[in-house]
Amino acid sequence: MDTRLPSSRIEAILRDHLQPYHCQCRTEMDNSLSVRLFRENGDYDELTVLGINPDECRDAEHLHRLAQQLRVELDATRATLASRPACALGGPLANES
Repeated sequence: MDTRLPSSRIEAILRDHLQPYHCQCRTEMDNSLSVRLFRENGDYDELTVLGINPDECRDAEHLHRLAQQLRVELDATRATLASRPACALGGPLANES
């Protein structure tokens, strides 16, 4: 039984829970949902999740749980990226005397 909320409502609920991130939702051909999280002035996606079951989007309570799970994934992804050493561009060459 397909009782999923409309994508615009899902986006609004997720956006409220995941600020300062913006949210874009898309229904896939198999009726699953794709969610893309990004910052307003960012040039890249912070997190994209594919294949979200429509049952997870049937009401505000389920979407609140989904938002919590997305926040955990987002924080884990950002922590992993932050722990990687930065690439120094334009610095002195290693073999300069």
